[in-house]
Amino acid sequence: MPAHYVEERVKMKLLITGDWHLRGSSPENRIDNFFETQLDKVEQILQLASKNRCQAILCPGDVFDNPRPSFDVLEYYIKLFKKYSIGNSNSDEIEFLTVWGQHDQRFRTKERTALRLMESLGYMQTFKKITYGKYIDIYGCDYGEEIPIIENEDNFNILLIHKTVANKPLWNGHNDFLQSDKLFKNNPYDIIINGDYHLSTSYEYKNQIIYNCGCIVRKTIAEASHTPHVLLITINDEDLTYTLKKVELIYKASDEVFKPEALSREVNVKNAKLQEFISNIKNNEISNSLNFRKNLETMMESLEEPVKQILLKELEIINE
Repeated sequence: MPAHYVEERVKMKLLITGDWHLRGSSPENRIDNFFETQLDKVEQILQLASKNRCQAILCPGDVFDNPRPSFDVLEYYIKLFKKYSIGNSNSDEIEFLTVWGQHDQRFRTKERTALRLMESLGYMQTFKKITYGKYIDIYGCDYGEEIPIIENEDNFNILLIHKTVANKPLWNGHNDFLQSDKLFKNNPYDIIINGDYHLSTSYEYKNQIIYNCGCIVRKTIAEASHTPHVLLITINDEDLTYTLKKVELIYKASDEVFKPEALSREVNVKNAKLQEFISNIKNNEISNSLNFRKNLETMMESLEEPVKQILLKELEIINE
């Protein structure tokens, strides 16, 4: 139980976000200062958490766009977290809870990454299960992991997971997602907060809800129509009732931050996910994973740990 939780405080407040994808460079088709825009969005989130006296911020993975961003990026966000007392080592701080997304990991490992550094410095915390008060349990599920089994279904149970959830394929050929109705049926969580997909989605079944805020900053044309926002959850620790409040972040219209010609092309593109895929390849964000890197990760899964570490060390030397 977090040290700053007081038994007399019967209302617990959480601020929920989508993927952050913190980075220093500007994506293709953005015409603003993307780093400053992203920094502003994060500061808005931290301000909301502080203003609403939230006990924790929950981010569903992909905190960073790259597992090893520049020192400048890390320095800016460390200063910002300090400014708003965000961390996990002091009783007066707002906790930052997250899980490992695929972008946070380096060749499917977690060592020598930005998220690992932020965690070791006490600003962020990855987790498997955290209990607040007597009856509120929050479970964490990293990218690629099995969904944890609820230990006490009488408690108020929240799942934070980095995985796309949908009721049907979101584009042609899409099969890497969790089916929403099966997720409800097999995992009786009260609230499931998911990430991975960058557009906001929500599903409800009886007293259960699945919610994805979507990305906090629109990185690609496929996200141009998305409204950046967060979700405030207030839970009564006595009767376990709760309220949800959607809070929009301050953002500029798409035609102010994206190239006009790119937006015009998007009108004629029916499959937005395909446009995102093409944009990412041009921006060299995933092209290196399509062949060599993907095959290498698959091959390494079957290797013994000592051999895997030798390969990782050599790859880091090459990359540097």
